[in-house]
Amino acid sequence: MNTENINFPASFRVIGVGHGIENVINEINSFGFEGVSSEVVEYPFECTPRDEDILAIICFTDCDDNANRIAKTFHDAGVLTIGFSEDAVPSYYDSIMKWVSSSEYPKIIKILLQPIVPHGTISFDFNDLSTILRDSDNFTVKSTSGNEVKEAVEKLGADFNELDFNCVDYLSLHLYYNPNRSAPLAMSEMASLQQLMSELPETVNVLWSVNHDENLNSYEIRLSAILAGKEL
Repeated sequence: MNTENINFPASFRVIGVGHGIENVINEINSFGFEGVSSEVVEYPFECTPRDEDILAIICFTDCDDNANRIAKTFHDAGVLTIGFSEDAVPSYYDSIMKWVSSSEYPKIIKILLQPIVPHGTISFDFNDLSTILRDSDNFTVKSTSGNEVKEAVEKLGADFNELDFNCVDYLSLHLYYNPNRSAPLAMSEMASLQQLMSELPETVNVLWSVNHDENLNSYEIRLSAILAGKEL
């Protein structure tokens, strides 16, 4: 599907399949993300790709056959298709996050969507997300926070020490701060983030963004990461 001439906000869909997924969809709706629709369906005929769809996130706790059939229709239509669960059929998705509790779905989906709706001060858009996740097979996310950039970076670095970066093909880093914070974010504060990126293997392709989040405390810095790789 050609996305080069699409005017954003584009159509990003979060599709909950089966039973026990309503709370997840309700929480995602509460984010109020423009251009994102969330729905609960039970059968494949209830949910088919639209011409404007470019991203579909499929989440389920049961009815995996129906969820996988829905995913296949979106994937076959060229829509970037993301899934959760070890019961997801890999060939029906661009990327899957395995071994994750359904209670974590909203947090993970927010990490995926927040950098692209709305755009940040140093932007990261759908095409960047597609570069990272399309045909990547596997992905995971990390998120930390601190009272300053350095503290958040140090916490994320500790998480990174638990990962084998030889299995990571792409990494995106997303820094969030409250635009109404008492002291403006200075570029000098970004040195620790740049240092973290410089220490990664040269084989890892890195993208990053800086974003506003008025829900953060005035002093708080949040840092999230999306990592993808076929062997992840």
